Amino acid sequence: MRILYIAIAGAVGTLARYGLDGVVHGRAGTLTVNLAGSFALGFIVRFATGSIVITPDLRAALTIGFCGAFTTMSTFSYESMTLLWDGDYARAALYMGGTIVGCLLAVALGTALANKLL
Repeated sequence: MRILYIAIAGAVGTLARYGLDGVVHGRAGTLTVNLAGSFALGFIVRFATGSIVITPDLRAALTIGFCGAFTTMSTFSYESMTLLWDGDYARAALYMGGTIVGCLLAVALGTALANKLL
């Protein structure tokens, strides 16, 4: 059953990513998805491991399925390399730094929120 849950959550994550792309386009959309996905992952993992509210099957579905399909690190990597190949080093640094630092902060914030709820 766990595989089915992961597959369903993955489909939902993919559709959520597609829907967000209709609202926020290009690199800003990729950054938004990575920040939101990092926040969600930090929250889910901390909350799920600190309580009995989220079962192991649901945790796998939300982290592996939803977050795995929702976040876009491969797109981030390609877009970063495109900026570098184009010689747009300032935008590349801003984009990569914003994504990496922002996602780390988002995980920390998600974890902190989960800690407050536990």
